[in-house]
Amino acid sequence: MIEQRHDMGEKRVGKDSGYIFLGPTVERKRKVVKPGVVLIDNHRSGVVVSDDTGSPWHKATYYAHGSILSDAEGKFIRQVAFCEMIDQDGDVTWSILWEPSPGKVTYHFIVGTGKWKGIAGEATITGKTGRADDHTMPSYKMSWEIDPKNDETVPAFQPKGPYTNHATSLSFHGAHVTENIKELASGLRLIINTQLGVLVGESTTEVNLQNPRGYAASYDKGVTVWSGDKRLSDVMLLEDVDPEGDMTWLVHVWWYARGHGLYKFIGGTGKWEGIRGEGKTLGALMRRTDEYHLLRSEIHWRIDNPS
Repeated sequence: MIEQRHDMGEKRVGKDSGYIFLGPTVERKRKVVKPGVVLIDNHRSGVVVSDDTGSPWHKATYYAHGSILSDAEGKFIRQVAFCEMIDQDGDVTWSILWEPSPGKVTYHFIVGTGKWKGIAGEATITGKTGRADDHTMPSYKMSWEIDPKNDETVPAFQPKGPYTNHATSLSFHGAHVTENIKELASGLRLIINTQLGVLVGESTTEVNLQNPRGYAASYDKGVTVWSGDKRLSDVMLLEDVDPEGDMTWLVHVWWYARGHGLYKFIGGTGKWEGIRGEGKTLGALMRRTDEYHLLRSEIHWRIDNPS
């Protein structure tokens, strides 16, 4: 179901339902983030079956790279993943899979290309059909909108109130490590990649320990988008682990022609459970001749009661 609106420029809204045919979860590596808590890096592929031919997921391929958090006995705690759906025309939507325990499983739209530029909304998993093999078939219901204003921000994961905290940080990141390259019918080239780094807050030691991006190790996973020889954007899931093993996840979207890159918190664990907030890049501290990066950034956040 699609509706056309023209009150603030062209706006489309719609609803959809269907299911995702998912292959088995492929474990890449695992690490202990704190005693009794294990982080499992993994990826998964599949295809989406949609009831609505005008849906962002109609005849789309599915790729997710994320992490599963579990205890030492393997009991599920949380799952977060960067998800990429490519439709039959080569237009892309990127979303974040958020699966707490307990709680509903959701996909939050972050950004899109082509006809999906300016996308926002979410899909909720409503059930799962079992199979005799390692594949699964979760069903979903979706509400979405296309609005030009959404393309100027990162629309998902809104806070429940004003921000109460602010910090700036310096990140030292290595090069983007290419894992796969996709050439699309739309002319875009998607470079699936990861990046490792460390984060240091630009403040005193005491304040750094109250900064989710102070003295944290960072592991980023996502995509760099190219058109010909022009680098258009990075869309990344950032996974930060502080010195005590508590975690935060952020979305990072950077359209290079527009200046600042944007951040938005997805959620966290431990002292960062219920975190909401956003931020932006502040430019490079200095230029380097290799592929390493020294980048300043700022964030604003608050801690909400988990829903």
